[in-house]
Amino acid sequence: MVQALIRSQGQIFFQRATLGGLLVLLALTVASPWLTGFALLGAAVQTGVSVWLRRPSSVSAHRDAADGIHGFCGALSGCAAWLACGPSTAALIWTVLGSALCAVLIRFLERLRIFTWLPMLTGPFCAVNSALNPVFGRWHRDTSEAPPFEFFGPLPELVTGTVRASAQVLLTDHLLTGLLILALMFLAGAREGLWSLTGAMAATALGLWILGGEPATAGLAGYCGLLTALALGAVFPPDDAARALRLLVPLAGACVTVPLWWAMDQTGMAVYTWPFVLTTWVTLVTQRRWTRREVAGAAS
Repeated sequence: MVQALIRSQGQIFFQRATLGGLLVLLALTVASPWLTGFALLGAAVQTGVSVWLRRPSSVSAHRDAADGIHGFCGALSGCAAWLACGPSTAALIWTVLGSALCAVLIRFLERLRIFTWLPMLTGPFCAVNSALNPVFGRWHRDTSEAPPFEFFGPLPELVTGTVRASAQVLLTDHLLTGLLILALMFLAGAREGLWSLTGAMAATALGLWILGGEPATAGLAGYCGLLTALALGAVFPPDDAARALRLLVPLAGACVTVPLWWAMDQTGMAVYTWPFVLTTWVTLVTQRRWTRREVAGAAS
């Protein structure tokens, strides 16, 4: 169970290794020990409910649970609850309820044919917590305080926004948290590190132009770009595509998340990682259909 809770944190960034999970926990703790506690609680609840829903558990179910596959949406639910409500009873209830609902939703989605090949990503987390956020609206706290950590002296907006984008995946804008996440990605591999950095930087640069300085330097323009570039460039790359496409598709996907984030933010909803999820889903579906069309054309 301990291994599952640790690896659940790393799975937020597609990392299975225990070391990756420990680095994410360290990054969370730097931002706030409370954030770590809620992330661990959410991961524990989702993992427990997921294993219970799959009883009698198969070998693959136990392996997935141990690898953190059934805990990362719960970990993010805990982060979302703490961000909105702070260390409170409301956040505790939100974490437990949201993480359990993530497990139930994932179990339901597993029965749909499309998710036999399309990764769910953080979609269940987004769906559940977008619904719960307004339910707990009366307990929301004011989050307009200054960032909890700053380097001395001015930092270029692009660099600041890129680093904070790495932290915003965990729903915090702590600079040291962002640096630890970037370090994690480069430790995972050169491709993972470069795509994470490139995606965050490209989306932040576009955000500075489209959205202005405040949201971009807070990392809000770049965090979905990081995840999208990581997913499309390193985790689910179209290996049989031309080199230009392998480079352009993740970069374009990262940039698309910026106007998508803005459009969703204008509705007043909690955006979470929806731009990453939707952009990646559309890209993967399009790639699959394109491949099938090429195969059908070659066969005829």
